Amino acid sequence: MAGALVASVAAAKEHGGQRGTIVSMTAVPCGSQGKRHKKTQELLCKEYVLRSETMEYHIRQAEAKHIVILPVGQETEFRIDKDRVRVRVPESGKEQEYLVVSETARTDANTSTSTTQ
Repeated sequence: MAGALVASVAAAKEHGGQRGTIVSMTAVPCGSQGKRHKKTQELLCKEYVLRSETMEYHIRQAEAKHIVILPVGQETEFRIDKDRVRVRVPESGKEQEYLVVSETARTDANTSTSTTQ
């Protein structure tokens, strides 16, 4: 997996960024809010699936202080930097930082075959 991450970092640096689509958002457990009292509350984080031409990334917002909800189905520009991804939605123009939770190569990326007759 580290090799794939290095390859995607190299590709992002060559092109100055990549384009992808936010295809889904789910709420996943990401720890608990501990207080001095015995009651703790489980925290939920928004996890997005960001799909590029060749890869699919599962990402979570890096900071819980300034939560920004990404629009599902929206095309975005992004750059990968180590275990982080910087996502820019064209309408807002602002870049947000997310953690890369996992990444997988898309198996459906090059499934179209040309037929010759």
